[in-house]
Amino acid sequence: MTEFIDFHVHPPVAELLNGPIAPYLVPLEDRIDAALEVRTVDDVASYYRDRNGKAVLLGWDTETITQTRPFSGTDVAAMVDAHPDVFYGFGSIDPARGAAAVAGVHSAARLGLVGLAFHPIGQGFDPSSRSAFNVYEAADEHGLICFFHTGYSRLGSGMPGGTGLRLTHGAPTAVDEVAATFPNLQIVIAHLGRLWRDEAVAVAAHKSNVWLNLVGSTPRGCMDDLDALAGLDFDRCLFGSDWCFASLDDSLAEWQAGSVDETVRRRVLHDNAERLLGLVGT
Repeated sequence: MTEFIDFHVHPPVAELLNGPIAPYLVPLEDRIDAALEVRTVDDVASYYRDRNGKAVLLGWDTETITQTRPFSGTDVAAMVDAHPDVFYGFGSIDPARGAAAVAGVHSAARLGLVGLAFHPIGQGFDPSSRSAFNVYEAADEHGLICFFHTGYSRLGSGMPGGTGLRLTHGAPTAVDEVAATFPNLQIVIAHLGRLWRDEAVAVAAHKSNVWLNLVGSTPRGCMDDLDALAGLDFDRCLFGSDWCFASLDDSLAEWQAGSVDETVRRRVLHDNAERLLGLVGT
């Protein structure tokens, strides 16, 4: 039986590290105090298979901002096709592309991807801006999950002007507007809204189509946060590590047996993700 589904994985393949991450790589490595080494697709699959886990791979398209080739839906789909027993794939769409962005959503669905990953800070857009709604409408049409990086971002951190990236684009309250407009669209708030944790929890409590990705959160810390809001439990919380930008093993250690009620632990590590992924295309 699979032990966990990591719902937040940036695979350290050449297409990502030498592509959209390249402009931020050196300061990012300084921030995480680790060198990011390129691995093969097979290496990444073995990394998760050895731990009896599965990985949700996130595409990355910041070409409008960085002028670098995206880690595209085609790249992600190729990884999934190579190891379908381990990987699920999310494409990445830059809403600034207009009609081409909508076409990209349809392409992601044809490729068999299960969702779309957005990085509003890195992509330089407000998730609640009406210009992005055609993209969400197309995602809704195909039953694709929409995944939003929220809160503080290490991209551009410590650089002059943060390289022009705006943290305000990571506020989870913007995602609330999307969830309200598209009630059948399944939405994931990543990083538990880091900087805006209370707001993220409130959005998920208010909108049943919103899920919380508990990246960098301890079980006890999560329980303290989530219990503070009546009516919200762990049924829409998803484990995530943010690997390769954070340690998968450290994240798993936080959720080891005995760290929290075993039923809750199993839901967060595996069952909720399996249930959400089972909604794709419906």
